[in-house]
Amino acid sequence: MPPKFMSAVMFGCGFSGVVASTLQCIIKASMPDTYESALIQSYIYFSLALAIMGIALCMALCLRYNSFAQRHVGEFRNLASAATLGEGTMETEPVADGNGVFEGDVVLDDQAARAEGAGGKKASGEIEEEEEEVRELRAEVEEVGESRGHFTDQHLTTSQQLQRTRVKPVFKLIYPMQIACFCIFFVSLFIFPSLIIPIDRTDKWFATLAILIYNCGDATGRLSSSIKKIWPSRRVLLIVSLCRFIFFPLIFLCIYKYIPGHTPAYIILGSLGLTKGFFGATSMVFGPNTPGLQTEGQRVMAGQLMGISLLAGASVSALLALLVVLFLP
Repeated sequence: MPPKFMSAVMFGCGFSGVVASTLQCIIKASMPDTYESALIQSYIYFSLALAIMGIALCMALCLRYNSFAQRHVGEFRNLASAATLGEGTMETEPVADGNGVFEGDVVLDDQAARAEGAGGKKASGEIEEEEEEVRELRAEVEEVGESRGHFTDQHLTTSQQLQRTRVKPVFKLIYPMQIACFCIFFVSLFIFPSLIIPIDRTDKWFATLAILIYNCGDATGRLSSSIKKIWPSRRVLLIVSLCRFIFFPLIFLCIYKYIPGHTPAYIILGSLGLTKGFFGATSMVFGPNTPGLQTEGQRVMAGQLMGISLLAGASVSALLALLVVLFLP
């Protein structure tokens, strides 16, 4: 998918966190801390979630009619092509009986009918020669398509493109971005949200505000990734993803009160969210657009591999965070 699509996906994830955190602050400030109010809050959250999912479902069903989706998604492109061919090539025309076609029969057009009639008069040897020429021409087109990398798979669906694409050549090209993506999401989701509450368990507002600040930084970073002028190089992105491990000692210093107060923790968490949003979204954009990826299938495969890296970083960090929290004060 094109960079602006990936940036929109990543920003949507971050923006949802901002909306949820803002709503949580409003409800927390306006309602008492009781079981009944918590029950009402759950109704509000789940009702909004169901409404948003319903709207998203309707929009997803309409994607097949969207020109942008038809250009970039094989399934929608094939549906649009089939609809165009079905409307443009088949016509019902009344034809006189003298031409051998009864009124109401389905024909392509006058030229096609004449070509069909002429073809019936050709000798079988000529037909075989033409068929052989067609086969040779198709072989040449496929050979050129393989060399140029985009003729032979644009007409395929996404699943067919993935089946025709080998993983290893794609992995060799994008593995630096996979490492960067894994590290970025590993660091961020190891700290958020498991290590935020232990910083101050007594203050009822600290965790709520800290999560809001993190989500605002995350959404800002994701939105900034849509500006190509500030994109870093791939090498810088990889280096930054490794340097972000410095957030681990900083957070633990906050937990054990070596860095006292809420303000430093807010700054650290805001920086964590900002760098995660910008560099995480940029790595997801860079992966499928790596130089050297020639076919649509290779770019689709690259997107799948980047998604695996993201999920691996998130899942591994979540499992480790569950163990670490058991030993925190």
